[in-house]
Amino acid sequence: MALPPRTTKGRPLSGGRHDGGPRQESFRLPARGASVAAARRRVRSRLPLWGFRDEVCHAAELVMSELFTNAVVHTRSRHIRCLLRAEGGQSLYVEVADQGGGPVGPDPRHAGTEDESGRGLALVRALVDAWGDHPGADGGRVVWAQLGGAA
Repeated sequence: MALPPRTTKGRPLSGGRHDGGPRQESFRLPARGASVAAARRRVRSRLPLWGFRDEVCHAAELVMSELFTNAVVHTRSRHIRCLLRAEGGQSLYVEVADQGGGPVGPDPRHAGTEDESGRGLALVRALVDAWGDHPGADGGRVVWAQLGGAA
């Protein structure tokens, strides 16, 4: 599957260092399970170029994966919009927006030891400095997370 064009501002310098300009990437993928891997690849390919440490890159991949999966599983969206934004060189903002048709917002669960699902938002909470959600402009829902730790 071909990835849509990237929306990235600023340009990387040699050695993966960034010129300090605004760094943002927005992309849209079909709302299906196979797109989760594509969203993770986008995170993995962009963040090192922006100067984020490996630990932050791995955490952001997992956060993107969990938020994207929730949008696929819990809404009737046709596509999911994602946003990555480096803020002030010290933090990363991750956003996943669906088209709605699901519950009012994310509902963290307490999964039992035998449960096969229900741990995603607990993982997100453990990896980020802050997270939340708000109504989207098109009737859907936006779920966001803030991670610290740039290079």
